[in-house]
Order: sequence, then C-alpha cells, then structure tokens
Amino acid sequence: MFRGAALALAVIAGEILFGRVAWADDRLAQVRAAIDASDYLAARSAVVAVRDAGGCTPEETAALYLLSGRVEAALGDHQAATDAFVHLLALSPRASLPPGMSPKITGPFDAAVASLALERPLEVRAETWAAPPAILLEVVSDPLHMVARARVVYAVEGGPEQTEEVAVAERTEIPLRAGMRIAARVAVLDDHGNQLVELGGEAPIVIAVSPPPVIAPPAPVVHVRAVARPIYVRWWPYAAASVVLGGTAGYFAWSAYQTASDLQQLNRESTLHSWREADELRDRGKRETLLANIGFVAAGAFAITAGVMAVIRPGSETRIAAAPLPGGGALAVGGRF
Repeated sequence: MFRGAALALAVIAGEILFGRVAWADDRLAQVRAAIDASDYLAARSAVVAVRDAGGCTPEETAALYLLSGRVEAALGDHQAATDAFVHLLALSPRASLPPGMSPKITGPFDAAVASLALERPLEVRAETWAAPPAILLEVVSDPLHMVARARVVYAVEGGPEQTEEVAVAERTEIPLRAGMRIAARVAVLDDHGNQLVELGGEAPIVIAVSPPPVIAPPAPVVHVRAVARPIYVRWWPYAAASVVLGGTAGYFAWSAYQTASDLQQLNRESTLHSWREADELRDRGKRETLLANIGFVAAGAFAITAGVMAVIRPGSETRIAAAPLPGGGALAVGGRF
C-alpha cells in the first residue's frame, strides 16, 4: 500500500513537473493538452490565463485565437467561436483550420470568413525620421480595434538596448535618443500586452543620421584700394602740351609767313631800304621758321605720347622704340596691352 501511494505521488509529481516544463517551452501547451483530453472548460480557463498574462508573440497570439475558437465551438458558443476566428483572420488572413474538423467548428469559422470579406486585415506601418530621431507609427487598418500600445526596443550606435512603450493612436510619433545609427524593432500590442504585429523583427529598422556638413570658414575679405596713376603716365598732360606746342608753332609759322611777305615788299622797294633791313628780315624769318618746325615736331611727339598713354593700362607691358628713317625717324610702340 505504501509503495502504491508512493508511486501515485511520483506520477502526480511527474505530471506537475511535466506541466511546468511544457508551460516553460510552450505557453499554449496546457490549452492543447486540455483540448486533446476533451476538457474544454479547462481549455477555456487556460486560454483566458494565457491571454491575460500577455507576452505572446504574433504567432502565439494568432494560435491563441485559433484554439479559443475551437474551444468555444466545442462548448456550443457559436458567437464566441465566430468572434475568436474573426480576430484570428484579422491577424492572419490566410489562416485555416486543421483538416478533419467537425461542422460544429467549421461553421463559426466560415461565418468569420464571411464577416471579414469586406474588411481589410490589421495593417500597421512605420516611418522613420532622422532629425530628431523618431519612429512614426501609422495604423492603416484595425477593423476590430485591437491595437492599444506599442513597444519600441532600440540600440543607439551598438549600445545597450532601450525600451519605449506608448499608447497608440491612428498616427503616433515615438521619439528616440539621438545617435548616428539607431537599430530598432517595434511590437504592436493589444490590451493585455500580447503582440499583434512586430516590425523590424527579422531585419531591424535602421535610422542613419548623416554627419553635419563641414562648413568652411568664410574667406577673408581683401579690400583693394585703387592707386591713382602717376601724372607722367596719363594721357592728358601730353595732349595739353601737344596743343600748346601746336599753337605756338602755328604762331611762329604765321609770323614767318608775315616776315617773308615783308621781305618781298622790301625787295620790291629796295631803293628805299638798306641791305641791313633786308638781312634782319631774312634772319628773323629763318628764326621763326626754325621755331615753327621745332614746335610742330614737339607737338606731334606729345600727341603720339598722349595716344600711347591713353591705350596702355597699369600692369600692361609696353615697349617704345625710335627707328631712324631717310629724312627723319619713326616712333614704334609695341607690347601687351
């Protein structure tokens, strides 16, 4: 008798231990075990316990609604079964029942399929902002209003993970700590903390912030003051000298002409004048002619110089050369202007 009691206790302990191990490995194991044993009331209690405990992955949440629908259908609650299957199809539109299910279960499932025929399944999108870093969560479609909160787990530049959990509206901005590179994943949760959707699970959502542009310091402003050209390289002094010399040469030329006329008149009246008067007129005429020629040559030289000075500019390269010619000379101007 003692051995029998000991054996029974050992079996019970093993079942309890097995149950704990199964619960640790699969949170839905107790639900499945109760269904396999056709203990649907225990299965219903296990479904509620798992749902209220939270922490299910998206796959586990969908499986929980599938098992809940089977349990409620087996217990004869057609409406509750249909509601569970509607939640299942909102999360996983391609979900189906295991083969061999009885019409008692397939009926509520078909009713759920028909109920969601015109509805879009649950859809949530995430956008990222770099400055300041944030994730914008947008609930595109939530026909059963299952979305309640969002949990963001992220790491800044490979550092330790940080968590932000916020209530979710139709559009929700979730600010993050600043960094050059942020890797994040977003879990969309229901009222009990079970995951409905996970974004960035397989490949993280990456926010890369470009480094600020390097702005070169402004170039120093160089003030250049124009320096007046010396008067000897300007054109107008030479032009003025050319005009004055030209006028003076013209005066002596006119005076020489008058002297020549006087000499001719004296020669016609030679009997009335002496040779000395004729010689004086002749010498004066030569002197006036010489001064006129010198004036005209000098005026021409100054005129040419004025033209050269008007053409050249500071910094230019100019070469001036004089070349003798038969009966006179020439002034050559060249260079880079």
